[in-house]
Amino acid sequence: MDEESMMNASSEGNVLAGPSSLGGSSNERPEGMSKNAMKRAAKQAKMEAMKPLKRAAEKARRKERAAELSKGYKEGTLSEKDKEIYEKRKKLEKDRKAEKKKFRDKDHEGDDDDSGECWNGGVVIDLGFDELMNEQEINSMSSQIGFCYSSNRIAPKPIKSIIHTGFSPETSPRLWTKMIDRNWDRWSRSYWWKEDVGVIHSVLSSDEESKRQDRVGMQIDNAPDQENENEDKNDQDKHIQLQNHLTGPTLPPGLTQTKHTLIYLSADAEEELETLDESHIYVIGGIVDRNRYKNLCQNKAEKLGIRTARLPIGKFIDNLPTRKVLTVNQVFDILLQYIAQGDWQKAFETVIPQRKFHESRKAKFEHKKNDRENEVREEDDERERTEDRVAMVEHITKGKDEEEDAMNQ
Repeated sequence: MDEESMMNASSEGNVLAGPSSLGGSSNERPEGMSKNAMKRAAKQAKMEAMKPLKRAAEKARRKERAAELSKGYKEGTLSEKDKEIYEKRKKLEKDRKAEKKKFRDKDHEGDDDDSGECWNGGVVIDLGFDELMNEQEINSMSSQIGFCYSSNRIAPKPIKSIIHTGFSPETSPRLWTKMIDRNWDRWSRSYWWKEDVGVIHSVLSSDEESKRQDRVGMQIDNAPDQENENEDKNDQDKHIQLQNHLTGPTLPPGLTQTKHTLIYLSADAEEELETLDESHIYVIGGIVDRNRYKNLCQNKAEKLGIRTARLPIGKFIDNLPTRKVLTVNQVFDILLQYIAQGDWQKAFETVIPQRKFHESRKAKFEHKKNDRENEVREEDDERERTEDRVAMVEHITKGKDEEEDAMNQ
């Protein structure tokens, strides 16, 4: 895309992001919205309108650059630096294809076998907080869900079942839209429920669970041929296709009422985890809120009657001065690392960024202040000691002079 097109698109973006798009003329604004909030909303709308254009321009630029490198490499006209760049890109592309093939083969081996390679407990990511997040936080949340899936795929001992609750066009409309391009319906060891986490708690507590599991077995045994199923769905709307991949309220194979119970992980819980148990399903609150909502997950779990516990960060890491609220994928990775290494401290140190071990600005200021006070105190003490030494020398010198005077007389 040339510069003129981008400028025209920018002008269109300004129109789209203008006050009229927010519910009124330039002299009006929606009820309850301040001028600053209106400006922020207009700026956000403009940025959203420009994103596809910027992506298209960047994609075209990369494509043109790749074509130039390919042509130059074949003709032998590239500089040594460009030749190195081209060869490095080809190697990365080859490695990426090999890695994809490896994971495809691994996925087709069967995720539900009991070979012992998987950790047979479960994890729930509670996505029932869509309305509490802004657009940027929704974007972050979709990325974190993707990071969890990626980590589980490459883990030496992956978690066998990851259930995402509160996920549907009705319960989490914005997150649903963001996740469409991530092909979540193809993710291995991942299950998706439109029902809230409270439904899992009810299912695990119900005496009807054994009957429900029998029905699940029948559904699996009598599952239609995948190719025919895909052919039937080709004519359906994309959203309807995706909703067919929502599996609640049936539990994934291997998770049963007689063996498993829920534990909601919360930084505000009184109980501290000592270990991870395959008889438990650990719930992670799927929200990015910059710590705005205090005790959110704790209060929800208590209301639903779900047991809560916190990760033992303070017990194993004393020098963590920053806040102990972690992202969803960090909590998930800590669980994976503990499963692999059996050591909380190693798990925390592997996952938590080193910058979080650095002192906060306030702590640094206090330490500098204390250090300076100590330095001043030491300087005063040294000055007093020096003055004492000087006085003693003067006293001794004066005494010697008096003795010499007396002898001379």
